[in-house]
Amino acid sequence: MRMICMREKSMVGYSKRLLALISLSLGSAVQAFPCDQPITISNWSFCATGNVSAEGGAADWKVVPAWTREKAISAYFGNDPRLLANHGLCNAKFHRVVLCQPGWQTGNPDECSYLVCSGFYSAVFGKKEREDYEREHPNAQ
Repeated sequence: MRMICMREKSMVGYSKRLLALISLSLGSAVQAFPCDQPITISNWSFCATGNVSAEGGAADWKVVPAWTREKAISAYFGNDPRLLANHGLCNAKFHRVVLCQPGWQTGNPDECSYLVCSGFYSAVFGKKEREDYEREHPNAQ
């Protein structure tokens, strides 16, 4: 009887360790995907902090956030900072990037890049419209 209890305890211990290991590996694997967090447009902004240089190369890394150099993130834009600066949206809070290259408008509405790009550009367009209206009608409420 005592031998059976010891086996059960050790099996329970191994099971708990295995579950913990699986949950850790799944948690770290999910980190690389851009849509693992709810899409909140206010968390996204253009990746470029300035204009890309005429010389290109390493100089282009100066106009995108430093965290985009991480291998898991730079893989999303082919390690090309110019592409990210010209077509990318960055989520600094969760360290995520999305490219809004020509053609995203006709993409799959269920894909993350489509949702982020369309939501961001809708918000930017809406903000501009609202500001224009407020400028033209300062007394309107």
